[in-house]
This record gives sequence, C-alpha cells and structure tokens, in this order.
Amino acid sequence: MAASCRSPGSWLDVGGGLALAVDAGCVHFRHETPLRTLSSALVGPGLGWSRDFCNFHVDKDYAGQAPRADLLGWLSARGLEAENCVAMMTAVPLAHLALEEVHAGERRVLVAVTAGVGNAVDITAPVRDDPRLVAGTINTLVFIDGHLDDGALVNAVQSASEAKVRALAVWGVRDPVAGTPATGTSTDCLAIAATQCGVATPYAGSGTLLGRAIGAAAFQAIQASLAMAEEGRR
Repeated sequence: MAASCRSPGSWLDVGGGLALAVDAGCVHFRHETPLRTLSSALVGPGLGWSRDFCNFHVDKDYAGQAPRADLLGWLSARGLEAENCVAMMTAVPLAHLALEEVHAGERRVLVAVTAGVGNAVDITAPVRDDPRLVAGTINTLVFIDGHLDDGALVNAVQSASEAKVRALAVWGVRDPVAGTPATGTSTDCLAIAATQCGVATPYAGSGTLLGRAIGAAAFQAIQASLAMAEEGRR
C-alpha cells in the first residue's frame, strides 16, 4: 500500500505528491496516495494509512465535550472520509503555520507545526489541581519520503519529541504552575506519515541521518511558529 515514489525535490513542488491548502478553518495536507501513519490524533490514532491530514482551528474558548465528534463533523462538511484522515485541532492562529524541510540523503522530511504555549507543562512536575484550560497547543505533522518499519515510526516520534523539548528550552518556555522548564503543552498532538518508498529502515533516532533530519526540521518549525506568535503579540 506504499505511496508512489517521486524524484528528489521539495515535497510541495508541483508533482511532489503532497498538496497543501490553508483557509480560515483548516490546514489541509493531502497526499496522492495513502501514507503509513503513527498518530496521537483523535481521528486517525495509532498505526494506519491516511492521505488527508487536517489541523482545524478552534476558538480559544473552545470547550467541546465531544472533540472527536466535532472533528468528524468538520471532516464530513469538507467531503472527507474519516477512515482516510488524521485530524487534530488547535486554537493557534493558522497564520502561524511553520513549514521546514530537511533532506537526509535520499530521504526527505517536511515538518508542519502550529505552536502555542499558553498551557505549557513540565511532564516531570508533581500533579496538582491543574486543569490547564488555557488555550495553546503544539500540533506537529512529520512527513517522511522514505520507508520506515513500525519501530522506526516510533523512533521518529521520539526524535520529533526530543526536538520539541529542545526548542522550548531555547525559547525559555516554563511551566507556569511548577515554575520549571516546560516539555510541551497538555494538549500536544503529533503525527508521523511516511511514503514507504525506498529501502526500509528500522531506525529513525538520533543516531541516524533520518532522525537528525526529523529533529532539525521539528526544532526549526517549532521555533518559527513560536516566533510568529511572539510577533503577533507585539
């Protein structure tokens, strides 16, 4: 079920297989064929195959009691079938979408991020009476033009997550409750999507060129999205 393989070039070049459309309500990536995915999204969770990847914008006061049902409704309104989709939501302005592409030999990595840190959290801090209702989340989509086995997909999650922590440290983001350096937000969402083209690899961690490419692209994209948010507050 692997995607069709393309010649080297940018993911978003004409003929690159991946299309991007952005409007006031949604960032929508579509690949011409299904990609192998590993996701924490409410729609398209776990391991699967997806061709549509949607990041929906919600108001900062959104307090939906059935977020999955809301996502399914929004997908349906756009004529998209949920079984072919990964869908997440964010209160971050979609104008703060950041795209970063890095090559790792014949493999290409494109990371798309919308980042807000209004509900930054240190996952190692003691649990308190802390509902974290402030708007803000880091949604990350990692597209890989390469063939990853299931273990490598998990490695890719690790590489992107390590890069996120590093980006927040450089930005100086702290958990407002614990007062310690933040490791993310309480509503972060991440999806990895691979074309499954080329020679399969079981690895995508920090000891590989692919893992470093994922880390570099994720780090740069998170930094860029946070910079846009900071500029918007001035």
